[in-house]
Amino acid sequence: MRKIVIGAAAVATLLAAWFAPDQDGGVVGPAAATTREAAPVSAAQAPVAAATPPASAAPPADNGIDLQIHPRVADDEMGNVFAKQSWAPETPKKIMMDQAQAQQTAQQSNAPAGPPALPFQFMGRFTDEGKTVYFLQIDGQNVVARPGEKVNDSYLLDSISGDTMNFIYLPLNQKQTLVVGDTN
Repeated sequence: MRKIVIGAAAVATLLAAWFAPDQDGGVVGPAAATTREAAPVSAAQAPVAAATPPASAAPPADNGIDLQIHPRVADDEMGNVFAKQSWAPETPKKIMMDQAQAQQTAQQSNAPAGPPALPFQFMGRFTDEGKTVYFLQIDGQNVVARPGEKVNDSYLLDSISGDTMNFIYLPLNQKQTLVVGDTN
């Protein structure tokens, strides 16, 4: 079976080569630079040519090739397909400065701000002889907390009810809760 498939492919290749059109001109080489020869200018064409030289015409090079540079006009209206496209802001420094100004105005205003988000992460609990101790993590440090005790300078563990821990933010005397899950 393999020999039949290879033979059929060889026959198809030979037929394609036999019936392919002939090439005109042979192998095409790289483009060659041509020089412009000065054509005789009639008297009617001379003043027009001299009066309107191209704005960005370059002088002819030493080898006799005349190069002209023309500015792009139509492409600029279409836009750049390969331009950097992003949802990120272009001026992060300005945004950071605006955020800093907003924070300063918030601090200067007399309206009391709400308490910050709880900095605690619940790690677990331990119950021994009816006394439950709660383990929290604050800024990478492990802390043992009991109801009615200050957890750090700003928080007091007020009470535990079911799967929530109730804290009081002492500077504003506002309550906050931390969901810890069911007891095992």
